[in-house]
Amino acid sequence: MHARGYDRACDSGVRRASQRLLGHVPRMSALVSSAESRRAGVALALAALVALALTLGSGCVPEYHAPRPEEPHAIVKLRRTYEAGGGTTLREQLLVDGHSAYAAASPAALAGSARIDSTLVWPTQASYAFKSVFFHSEMRLVSETYYEQVPTLESESYSCGSGTSYRSCTRMVTHYRSEPRQRTVMRSVEVSDGACETGMRFAAMVNHVYLLQYTYQDNSACSLACFEQVPQSDGTFENRPCLVALPPPPQ
Repeated sequence: MHARGYDRACDSGVRRASQRLLGHVPRMSALVSSAESRRAGVALALAALVALALTLGSGCVPEYHAPRPEEPHAIVKLRRTYEAGGGTTLREQLLVDGHSAYAAASPAALAGSARIDSTLVWPTQASYAFKSVFFHSEMRLVSETYYEQVPTLESESYSCGSGTSYRSCTRMVTHYRSEPRQRTVMRSVEVSDGACETGMRFAAMVNHVYLLQYTYQDNSACSLACFEQVPQSDGTFENRPCLVALPPPPQ
């Protein structure tokens, strides 16, 4: 897999995502052990900067505008467990109706511990997709296109003469045009060590809490299950299957 660039229009969104990620490193490293979370915080921040510089490897994805706490909303918890891994970095992303609601990167070595994060979503039917990629970077010779300004001589007409006597004259002028060229350069490229993407669609209800359980078994083998967490009198939750939503309307 080659390293991918991104459109300039995505710059501001990437910067905002980076600031949010680094500002919430402890929360986003909510490992089963809080002590492990604190130790992993610094390493997670460093890995996040590298991965976000690659814009999560999937090009420019529009950002999901979650509701504010005072607006009608539901809570979605995202729990991830990995039974396999690889590479040096793990990149994860949750899409809600094709919009990025969660994006993170961490050292691949941390994938062995279950992690859980949460986000607010609008209480409506939506499609949820989660994808994860294990990868490492290598320096490789790659071919790239660049543009060279090439001068050309062209004739142009202009008015010449003086007084009441004017006429049309011609002269040679230099113009430049961009011509594509190919060159081979050394670049850092992203090499996939395993990836998987899966999704489902369900109807979230206002003030309800949901758990999305993502399980990664191996490359191209993963699952996503959804449960509504119903509070019990003893303070625990009962996990009930989520309400299946209707298919999205045709585009």
